Amino acid sequence: MKKENHPEAETILRQKAEALMKRKTSQKSPHLSEFEAMRLVHELEVHQIELELQNEELFLAKEKAAELATEKYAELYDFAPSAYFTLSRSGDILELNLYGSQMLGKERSLLKKRRFSFFISDDTKPLFNNFLAAVFKNNTRETCEITICADGNKPIYTDLVGIASENGDQCLVTLVDITEHKQAEEVINRKNEELQKINAEKDKFFSIIAHDLRSPFNGFLGLTEIMAEGLPNMTLDEIQQIAMAMRNSAANLFHLLGNLLEWSRMQRGLTTFLPASVSLISKINENMVLTLEEANKKEITINYNVPDELEVFADSEMLGGIIRNLMTNAVKFTPRGGSIFVSAKAVSDDSVQISVQDKGIGMNRNMIDNLFHLDVNTNRKGTEGESSTGLGLIICKDFIEKNDGKLWIESEEGKGSRFSFTLPARG
Repeated sequence: MKKENHPEAETILRQKAEALMKRKTSQKSPHLSEFEAMRLVHELEVHQIELELQNEELFLAKEKAAELATEKYAELYDFAPSAYFTLSRSGDILELNLYGSQMLGKERSLLKKRRFSFFISDDTKPLFNNFLAAVFKNNTRETCEITICADGNKPIYTDLVGIASENGDQCLVTLVDITEHKQAEEVINRKNEELQKINAEKDKFFSIIAHDLRSPFNGFLGLTEIMAEGLPNMTLDEIQQIAMAMRNSAANLFHLLGNLLEWSRMQRGLTTFLPASVSLISKINENMVLTLEEANKKEITINYNVPDELEVFADSEMLGGIIRNLMTNAVKFTPRGGSIFVSAKAVSDDSVQISVQDKGIGMNRNMIDNLFHLDVNTNRKGTEGESSTGLGLIICKDFIEKNDGKLWIESEEGKGSRFSFTLPARG
């Protein structure tokens, strides 16, 4: 510990010492023999050597203590759980610890005098430049978040803390890896997005039930009320018309309930998936019964170009649902007297392409982009007022993708639409 200076105390001590010296020199020195003198000189020399040895030991001990302190500092610096850097005003790396070199993916000797911003992602580089300028300008502790992009390694998200050195020529930087924290945030954000999507689907589901199921039931109620009150006075033709209207309402209701059930089972993961080789033309004919009846009412012609031998490897029930929904959709939006064309072909040894094309009212680009979003209302009436929920196309897309296929749409307003999808040719 460094002693404090007290001028008055030092002056008093010096005066006392000088007084003692005067008394000693005034006293008569005893006469010493030559032997005693030599012995005294020898003892003085021994004491001198002892003092020199003690000084040397003290010096060595001081050096050792300094080395130990340096080693401890180096260990703390190198093996700290954070990366430490010393940067110049221009952002060059002057010093760094072992963790810092590992984070940048290179040896320390290769990193010194390199520009630190070289290892920063392009999108966060401006943040670092502003950070470095603020450190030297404000002479205060600054922080920012940057992404480290080392060669061949995954991006590392980091929290950067820096302050200018005492001489103001260097920036002392601490870099903390927050990748796990960022990844956790991304997981939370994805979960929130999924939750919002689920809520939107739930709202859409309830909207379909509230609106689209109500319309067929209202039709039933209205028709039964007419029959209950006026049946004795109605002609056979009037009764037949009411019966046909009730059948149409029942068919729409049945189709809607089928879609709702399929969609609900799919969302809960209860849909059975049993892919197998299926004759495509047989499956199309099997699922065209109801569609043909509706097409005949609107005088719509349906043409085919499907090779008899063509097969796909898919779940039979899902394939039936895809065909029913696409054909029902085509009939719904094709005007009276129009036409629909169904085609299929092998596009490779492993893939088959199926298309359903109509000459109906078509769609614009915005409507196509929103077709498969439950949270966006794309509902519109058919050419003769048929109801539509948009749920059928969503089911088609999910079924096709479940069978390792792909769905795409080509359409133009006033010229019709073409729905095409692929399915595997074999398992």
